[in-house]
Amino acid sequence: MLVDSGLVLEGGGTRALFSAGILDRLIENKIYFKNVYSVSASAYVALSYISKQNGWSRNALLNTVGIRKLFSWWNFFTRGSVYNTKLMFYRIPNEILPIDFDEFFNSGQRLTMSMTDLRTGEPVYINDYKDKDYLMDMCCASNSFPVITRTRFIDGRPMTDGGMADAIPIRRAVSDGMKKNLIILTQQSRYRKKLKTSKLITTRYFWHRNFVKTMRERPYKYNSDLDFVEELVLQKQALAYYPEISLPKLITRDPVKLNELYEHGYEMGKKVVEEVKDFFEIKGE
Repeated sequence: MLVDSGLVLEGGGTRALFSAGILDRLIENKIYFKNVYSVSASAYVALSYISKQNGWSRNALLNTVGIRKLFSWWNFFTRGSVYNTKLMFYRIPNEILPIDFDEFFNSGQRLTMSMTDLRTGEPVYINDYKDKDYLMDMCCASNSFPVITRTRFIDGRPMTDGGMADAIPIRRAVSDGMKKNLIILTQQSRYRKKLKTSKLITTRYFWHRNFVKTMRERPYKYNSDLDFVEELVLQKQALAYYPEISLPKLITRDPVKLNELYEHGYEMGKKVVEEVKDFFEIKGE
């Protein structure tokens, strides 16, 4: 069933495995949203949702080479990035645990990824991918967290993690005409970001004044977006789901905690499926 509405996914580093659990339940029940909005880590887990490969995200991150090879300070000091980008974005989806790119490109779904332009500090949204290599380049750029990963250049423009300018792309979905949205967050429901800015980031990128301004305004925008999500839910224009267990850090290398987070999302997915069917008036499958 192709649902002509929006699916909005927050990033959150390895916490995106919570989203992956819910998405796998949707795959099992053949519920596919036509318009998927993703940022950072959620762009990675969205790939297998659109390619209809149940369990791919958990296997890719936890069961192929192991989470400790994908994320480490050794990678940072030897490759300039905490992520092993070649392994994570190219070898795994192409060789080790292949994504079904034919299904992805013929699914009838549209994946919008966001990244942040370092020069302007503004979000950049991409939803047109000429081939699988370009798709994975965009996914890698959307995941390029400041300081701990290399800056990615897209068409000559320096890009960093999409979550810096737009961590929850719900306003983009609404501006695109999505009257109803399913929103999956990766922080608990009462969470609000502290009103402070990382001095490391503002110092590291001091010559990108627009980006520094974006970073200083980021906590206010993020909290405003959370308020907007709650408003949409009250107006019955959205369903929103949050993790309800203790959460790991942004980048966590403990496979037990990450598997628990995935299982939590997968279990919550039962409730999500039933409520989605009712809210979006899905009949049949």
